[in-house]
Amino acid sequence: MALRDDAGTSVHAMFPQVAQAAAGESGFRLLPDGIGAFVARAVLARAAARSLDLQYYMINADDTGRLLAGEVLAAADRGVRVRILLDDLYAASNDRALAILDSHPHIEVRLFNPWTRRSGPVARVLDFVLNPVRLNRRMHNKLFAADSHAVIIGGRNIGDEYFDLQAQLNFRDLDVLAVGPAAVEASASFDEYWNSRWAVPAAALRGQRPNAADLVQLRTALAAHRGKLRDSPYVQALVGSPIAAEFASGALALAFGTARVIADPPAKIDASPSHREEFLIGRLRRRAQGATRQLFISSPYFVPGRRGVEVLTALAAEGVAVSVLTNSLAASDVGIVHSGYARYRAPLLRGGVALHELRATSDLATRRRNRRLFGSEFVSLHAKYLVIDRRSLFVGSINLDPRSIERNTEVGLLIDSEELARQVAALFELASAEAFSYTVSLRDGPRGRSDALVWTGENQGHALRYHREPDTTWWKRFTVWIAGLLPFVESQL
Repeated sequence: MALRDDAGTSVHAMFPQVAQAAAGESGFRLLPDGIGAFVARAVLARAAARSLDLQYYMINADDTGRLLAGEVLAAADRGVRVRILLDDLYAASNDRALAILDSHPHIEVRLFNPWTRRSGPVARVLDFVLNPVRLNRRMHNKLFAADSHAVIIGGRNIGDEYFDLQAQLNFRDLDVLAVGPAAVEASASFDEYWNSRWAVPAAALRGQRPNAADLVQLRTALAAHRGKLRDSPYVQALVGSPIAAEFASGALALAFGTARVIADPPAKIDASPSHREEFLIGRLRRRAQGATRQLFISSPYFVPGRRGVEVLTALAAEGVAVSVLTNSLAASDVGIVHSGYARYRAPLLRGGVALHELRATSDLATRRRNRRLFGSEFVSLHAKYLVIDRRSLFVGSINLDPRSIERNTEVGLLIDSEELARQVAALFELASAEAFSYTVSLRDGPRGRSDALVWTGENQGHALRYHREPDTTWWKRFTVWIAGLLPFVESQL
């Protein structure tokens, strides 16, 4: 179980203002920037004195993944208890590295809903054929907790594309750092998963037994990797970035408010979709339906279904300004999901919902890339959040699509803080502006009979207008159209 949030550790010392917060209130800091999100995780790993709990859908063995693995291993070396809970969909190919980490006396690795055949891709295909219902349901949660006092929750997995380091394409994402009671709730959520029957100790699955030399070799490899990247923006940011300086000074700017961690139960893995109201989505929908003035929704994969269309258009009919930001076809990293979304655009627009689609690139994004000399000018939306009446918000891991709603498990923070809600609303308004996104509308207006769409945007003061999916080839549009004709596709998205 999670260790208690006992005062006096270095993690507490980084956030002295939390001790003065009103009863039940937590401190929050948004992490919209990739470097800042990376630094926050590394700093928490360095400061942890008692425990680190990591719960992720995916941890990549790339540059940022190895840098953070080095920080976590260093924490374990100084006696911090580390628990790593990882969904096994992509983890099986890294069994050796996970086994070595698990052999550390202060690290335990558990794999969620694991493959039972692990000898290679062919074996996993066979496993999926024999167990399709179980293996098609995954743990999509993302959580990084230190000393049960500070936690990072949001949309980011651990990997270069989530921290803006990839040269080809990076995700525009959002995490929130929570300090205080919200982190205690997050640790309780972690415990529920860690002790569920779906979380299997890695030692029970591996066919190999690492020795002490393997652990030494891993430390050496991670240290060499860090040395290779010592001049990179990410290693430099750990000491030279503004957010690192805030952490070091104990003066990290925080917004305060109350929060609830809402998470799917681990048993959702074998629950029927008819229990939807018991899942995270039920609580989130009820909160969203309480909007009276404005509702902002950011979801990279947005397939609302008939029920979602009914909820959102009913709100719009009551005078709530409902706006949705999702990926354009060109910006989506999973084009087939777009086929599920596309069929709902016209009903949503007729019902008064505003639609914005993030552009894959823009003049401002290109200039940012050229100025920093790293990352990519090509982006894909990955941030998952809601802002309700600029008074409350949700930030988490859930996409508004059938897979997240009915199959995968998810987690997030439901926060009541006007200050934080205003900050996220400002992020939404910036991302949905026509310099970065296309506004989608019906060609003949909401009262017309045609479902033909128009995409409008702006580039260096020049208006953009398209009558088909912008920035795409005819072949991509054709394949998405074909996918949209298949009756079984949407339920699998």
